[in-house]
Amino acid sequence: MSNLTAIDADGHVIEKESEIRKYLKEPWNRRSTALRPGDQPWDNYMFDHFVTERTWSKLSASDQVARWQDILDEHQIETAVCFPTGSGSVVRLQELKFQIAVAQACNDHFAAEYNALSDRVKCVGVLPMRSPQAAAEELERAVKERGLIGFEILPVGLPLALGDSFYDPVYAAAEKCGTVLGIHGTRSWSRELGAEGLNTFAEVHAYAFTAGILLQFTSMICQGVPVRFPKLRIAFLEIGATWLPYYLDRLDEHWEKRAEIEMPLLKEKPSELVRKSEIYFSIEPGESQLAQTIDYVGADHFLFASDIPHWDCEFPGNLQHIRNHPVLSGDVKEKILYQNAKRLFNL
Repeated sequence: MSNLTAIDADGHVIEKESEIRKYLKEPWNRRSTALRPGDQPWDNYMFDHFVTERTWSKLSASDQVARWQDILDEHQIETAVCFPTGSGSVVRLQELKFQIAVAQACNDHFAAEYNALSDRVKCVGVLPMRSPQAAAEELERAVKERGLIGFEILPVGLPLALGDSFYDPVYAAAEKCGTVLGIHGTRSWSRELGAEGLNTFAEVHAYAFTAGILLQFTSMICQGVPVRFPKLRIAFLEIGATWLPYYLDRLDEHWEKRAEIEMPLLKEKPSELVRKSEIYFSIEPGESQLAQTIDYVGADHFLFASDIPHWDCEFPGNLQHIRNHPVLSGDVKEKILYQNAKRLFNL
């Protein structure tokens, strides 16, 4: 099984503000303000011990595409779906018109300077989520005019949790266009998730990624987003998958006791809703309970993700780990490495 073809469902590009700025429309192109709000100056690279991301960040968009092409060829990966590094923070821009303009510029940049250079590198876009109507309009524009296949939504910086009907215009547009919404973990603005008492980057990174995804997963499942939009395709990315048996058991317990009043759209347990819905989860290498989690949820819901080129990326070891996993069957490996991502992103 060591030669199974893969699709990378969550790699990354490191986009530069200077390159995005070229796509800003009037009058926003006359502003010198930053396109991204700042955050705590945590030491991602631990006194520059981790060098891959720093090296990659110096590459132009075209050089990153060339680097990706080499990786795909060398490691028998058919397609890389690449998420932004930083542009998801557009949602934190408080000037709504500026937020919309920056989101449009990001999406135009991804389409023109990454996706147009390769039919195997597929950058996803970002949305101005503070205005669901504007986000829906930008989603449709980016899909129909720029060919984007998905969008990143960060769990933080949002005015309401993602299960709220406030976002229904976005979900309706995504369902109509057949595009993917990727809820992607982040450590940024971790104070929003209760991390203000933590002292180190390791603590913040471990906690905030998980807490943000759990918060939005809870909201979207309990408020019945997959019930309201049964064809909507959603991915929860970059915290692994083995939290699912524990957390779905916990949601099931609350459903049994409180669903009639507080989860009225759910006519079945949350765990059953997840199993029958177009919901996907990226896995992490070496998750000790991965096989049991796949058995519990079903193999159709899991994705391989390289996380290239971020500091904690374990590629190519994470790819080889799945290809050579001693417990997973060949059929399950093929679903995780290839079939599920092909279906999710309609490749």
